[in-house]
Amino acid sequence: MNLKNIIFDLDGTVIDTLVDLARALSDTLVEFGLPPVTLAQTRKLLGGGARQFVHGALQEKGDDPVFFDTFFTAYMARYKTYQLEQSNPYPGMVELLQWLKNHGIRSFIFSNKPHEFSLALIEQRLPGYFTGVHGHKPNTLPKPDRMMYDLFAKEHGIDHTASVFVGDSEFDIEMGKRLGMPTIAVSYGYVDKPILTTYHPDYLVDTVAELQALILSLIQA
Repeated sequence: MNLKNIIFDLDGTVIDTLVDLARALSDTLVEFGLPPVTLAQTRKLLGGGARQFVHGALQEKGDDPVFFDTFFTAYMARYKTYQLEQSNPYPGMVELLQWLKNHGIRSFIFSNKPHEFSLALIEQRLPGYFTGVHGHKPNTLPKPDRMMYDLFAKEHGIDHTASVFVGDSEFDIEMGKRLGMPTIAVSYGYVDKPILTTYHPDYLVDTVAELQALILSLIQA
């Protein structure tokens, strides 16, 4: 495969953000007189973007749009404060990104995380490794809708036939399939391996080391 581009999801794929997300959500729930969430509960809510994440945590309370908007604003303010406290790249990720760079393969982030938070995480934790970073922007649809991706790809000259999509959720697998590019699911993130298999990714790896070995095999194919 003439591999030129790797499109990465962010949370649960490149950087482990779970603790900071759970803390921000729990503290906001407690502020509003609601029970906090565990790390396990938080993990199950992730993948579809910030609004879906909060709506899932609120359950039926999120059906009240006024309450939801008030809560969501409070949550976003807390997460902006917390997001750099314990979020760090997965073991081996820095080495993988440097290896890709050395081999002339461009790395990109395409995430459902709000755009300003995506940029902040990459700038603080992995500066210099990504050719482009895109997070979810207001009044646009998140993954797996492809409209914003197509604009992103055009901006950076990303050839779908020379790219793979890497992520830890069904949203990433579906995104890759809609784009017609191979999908690599990673089980070290926030979705359990048995669930990932039901969405039929082209490849499934358990560690960053396995991801690097797979990418090498694709280059040599």
